[in-house]
Amino acid sequence: MGAEIITNTSDITFIGSGISSSFTILHLLDGIEINNESKKKIHITIIDKSQEFHTGIPYGVRSGFSVLLITSLKNFLPEPELGKFVEWLNNNKKWLLEEFKKDGGKLSLDWVSKHEEKIKNNDWEDLFIPRRFFGCYIDKKVKDRLEEFTNKGLVDVNYITGEVLDLEKKNDSYILFLENGTSILSEKVILSVGSLPVNHLWKDDTLIEDDNLLFINNPYKPELKEILNKIEGFIEKNESKKPNVLVVGANASGLEMLYKLNDNEKIKSSINKFTVLSTQGLMPDAVIDEEKRKEYTPFNLQALASKNTLTAKTIAEATFKDLDYADEINLGAASTVEIISTAFGSLLGKLDQEELKKFACLYGNEIGRRQRCAGFHYSKIIDDLKEEGRFDHIAGRFCDIRKNENDEYLLEYLDTKSGENMILQEPVHLVINCVGSTNLSKNNVPELLKKIMNKGYCKPNESKIGFEVNESLESSENLHVVGPLLAGNIFEGKAVWHLEHCGRIIWLSRVLSEKISDYFFKKVN
Repeated sequence: MGAEIITNTSDITFIGSGISSSFTILHLLDGIEINNESKKKIHITIIDKSQEFHTGIPYGVRSGFSVLLITSLKNFLPEPELGKFVEWLNNNKKWLLEEFKKDGGKLSLDWVSKHEEKIKNNDWEDLFIPRRFFGCYIDKKVKDRLEEFTNKGLVDVNYITGEVLDLEKKNDSYILFLENGTSILSEKVILSVGSLPVNHLWKDDTLIEDDNLLFINNPYKPELKEILNKIEGFIEKNESKKPNVLVVGANASGLEMLYKLNDNEKIKSSINKFTVLSTQGLMPDAVIDEEKRKEYTPFNLQALASKNTLTAKTIAEATFKDLDYADEINLGAASTVEIISTAFGSLLGKLDQEELKKFACLYGNEIGRRQRCAGFHYSKIIDDLKEEGRFDHIAGRFCDIRKNENDEYLLEYLDTKSGENMILQEPVHLVINCVGSTNLSKNNVPELLKKIMNKGYCKPNESKIGFEVNESLESSENLHVVGPLLAGNIFEGKAVWHLEHCGRIIWLSRVLSEKISDYFFKKVN
């Protein structure tokens, strides 16, 4: 990286400033308050590629103000944080709801109207609230706490908008090289870059525009609002015909895009048909069938309860059989997720360390993909479109988009059932990629991660989406990892495979902050 000209020094540097780093900072400040008898000042640097700090993509401006949580608030946030957040909501709901209505469309107004009584009574826990509300809360909370500790002389905070290009170990510290040419020497580095980037399905650009096609590879880049404006512009340019929309992927992002396209009355009324392409051909489930649920038993998992020794594969295979049975009797994930998760969760304690790690790396996310649930507000959109004859769901994998002799674009896909390549005969005009993230073995991994993997500072585990770390969440000495890149590890005897759940984020950020506090404030005997 050339000459090592250090332009700044830091005790702790966060690369990325989303929810994981935000909770780590909050817990760390608690540790400073409790342990810092000497009143030692800790120098903290927070670096983010975006100009927005402490929210990450899901809870910040890039997702907008009118997308809703995929779960109810009580399932999103655990206590005691839930109680603190609800109190803040009660005091701030007026301006939050105004921003929500300003950003959203008809569906947003319907949401406010439907839940008017609950909102008035501060009864938030069962609601699928706009997730930007939580972003505003956590942003203010972190900034207020940092300001308080800065005023007390306990911390010094340096915010940097920019990209870290490389790390170089120097003794027990690291030099961070930034794109603007500056470099920082930091005693500890926290890698908190969030989820891996999305896979580009077609061509390399984020946005591809042609006369008869708008292909969006990332609906949150630069931000959702701008992408929706692009879609409006494309529709206006082609106002002589009603476009067909293809959403590739039936995950949370896919649902969200369907919701937002139907929240915008101008876009909704201009679209001919919505098609979703996903491997299983199923959307996340929203409605619990109470009667069938009572009759459902995960027999295959229950049969393992009497076994003393088990393998990760045995538990996973039994789980898949019980999920298959649920499919056969048309019982969706909303009805079975709690039953099945409890059943396989109770068996994980019988696995030795090696098998538990295998479960975390190889099976946890695979099971999760078949247990996707969502709020009724999302599923209702699909039900309404089906009634209008404007929705179709194809079970298959994206292969290509091909132009025909009429200059229209057709979808080529690998059909899940037959295993054969097929062409969708109806043309597609607007394609939105919601397939999810890449993995650490692919070429489209961010350059920083490539470099630190090549240097041996971070080593991918078998999950291919997470790094190997020790109990201090270190991939190398003084280089810590927090957030989704911790997938495929075991902490405090618990296997983790999905690190986008707030409860797990709060837990592991607390584990990390305690390790950092011990490092800086350990008592000298």
